[in-house]
Amino acid sequence: MIPVDINTPEYLEAFTEQLKTAGLPHEGLSKEEHVLIGYYENEKLIGTGGIEIYDDYGLIRSVSITAANRGKKLGTQIAYHLIDKAKEKNLTGLYLLTETAKDFFTKIGFETIDRNAVAKPVQASSEFSHVCPVTAICMYLQLKKSC
Repeated sequence: MIPVDINTPEYLEAFTEQLKTAGLPHEGLSKEEHVLIGYYENEKLIGTGGIEIYDDYGLIRSVSITAANRGKKLGTQIAYHLIDKAKEKNLTGLYLLTETAKDFFTKIGFETIDRNAVAKPVQASSEFSHVCPVTAICMYLQLKKSC
């Protein structure tokens, strides 16, 4: 699986189509404003992942695997790749909202937190304000210790 930065309209279109197929929100994604990564095998998109950056924090979104490639631990590889990207950007922590993948993200170190505990810039994101339902579980991963 080869990670490719989503930096062309063609890549963004394939990325968005994969999210639609997976039933994930695709509104508000921008290759200029977000870290969007497509994961390819033999020039075919098999997975997606992204990070929205708000000050010192990131918001993971758009993690998906094509149906034919599920069960191969690719989601875990994508999640760890996104965590590494966040560390490269020197982010303090990562948030996410999920309706279906709480157990998956718990296994890689995320903890469930109250939405009110989320950093204010992240709370103002479209993902928190209107894209994801209020029933979505909020999770957080501390990346570096605060002073």
